[in-house]
Amino acid sequence: MENKTELKLLRPRSLAAVISDGYRLYMGTFRSLFRSSWPVAIVYALVFALFMGDVVNNVIPMQVSMTASGMTAMPPTIIFSSVLALFYMLAIYLLAAQAVRAFREHKATDDITRPAKWYGRLCLKCFLRLLVVGLWMLLLGIIINIFFAAVVMGILSLGVVGSIGKSIASLVLLLILVVLVIALIIPLYYTIMRALLADGKIQLAPPVRGYGRGLRHWGLLFATVFVVYIFTGLLTLVCELPAVIMATANTMAYVGLATGDPLGMPENMVPLTYGVFFVAGFIQAYVHLSTLYPIYYAYGSIEQQEAERTTFSSPS
Repeated sequence: MENKTELKLLRPRSLAAVISDGYRLYMGTFRSLFRSSWPVAIVYALVFALFMGDVVNNVIPMQVSMTASGMTAMPPTIIFSSVLALFYMLAIYLLAAQAVRAFREHKATDDITRPAKWYGRLCLKCFLRLLVVGLWMLLLGIIINIFFAAVVMGILSLGVVGSIGKSIASLVLLLILVVLVIALIIPLYYTIMRALLADGKIQLAPPVRGYGRGLRHWGLLFATVFVVYIFTGLLTLVCELPAVIMATANTMAYVGLATGDPLGMPENMVPLTYGVFFVAGFIQAYVHLSTLYPIYYAYGSIEQQEAERTTFSSPS
C-alpha cells in the first residue's frame, strides 16, 4: 500500500483529513479487501435478496390485503420474514467483520495484505466481537424504544393531544428527546471501534469504555458520521435504484389489486425481483463497507490526541 506513513492510524487529523484518508485507505486497499471478502459479499447479497424479495413479494402484498379486508391478526408468514431479518443481521455482522479484520491488521502493521488463497479469509474472532457489540446495541435499542413508548403513553394518558397547542408542545418534547438520545449515542462510535480493535480476548462487557473521550470529541465524531452517512446514503440510492423502482411498481400493482384492478405484472416478476436485489446487494456491500473507514480514522485521531493530551498534562 502506498503512503503508509501518511495513512497510519495514530495521527491527529481534522475532519477533512479523517474523511479523505478514510476513503484513500479504502480505495488503496480495495483489491485486498475484495479478494478477502467476495465470498462473504455473495452470502450477504444472497441473504439481502431473500429478505428484500420477501418484503416486496410477500410482506407488502400481505399488508395491502390485510388493510383492504380489515384483518388485524398476525399471519404465519411474518415468522418467516422475522427469521430472514435475523439472518440478514448476521450477514451484516459477517460482512463488517471483513473490515474489522482489515482494521486490526492495519493498526498493527500500517498495511493491509492480500490473502494468499483465492477464496479469501474470514476472521471468526472479529465476527464474534461484532456479535457481542451487536447484542449490546440491540439491548440499548430495546431500552430506547421502551423509553419512548412510555413517554408517548404518558403524553396520551395526560390528554395533552386534545388541542393544537398541546399537540405541538408534545411533538416538540419528543423531538428534543430524540435529539438528546442521538447526541448521547454519538460517542459510542468511538467506544465501539475501541472495543473491536482492542487486543486480547473478546470482552463481554458493554462497549462503553472510553465514553468520556468520545464525548470530548463529540464534534469530530458527529461531523464524520453525518458526512459519511449522507455520502453512503446517496450511493446506496444509486445502486439500489432499479430495485426501488421494481419494489414501487410491485407495491402499486398490489394496491390496485386490492381495489379490484387486475394485477398486471409480468410472470417473471418474482425471480426478476430476487435477481435485481442480489446484484444491488453485492454492490451495496462494498458501498457500506466504505462507511467504516472514516470512522476508523476518527477513532485513531481521538486516540492520538488523547495520548498527547495525557503527555502534556502529566508533570515533567
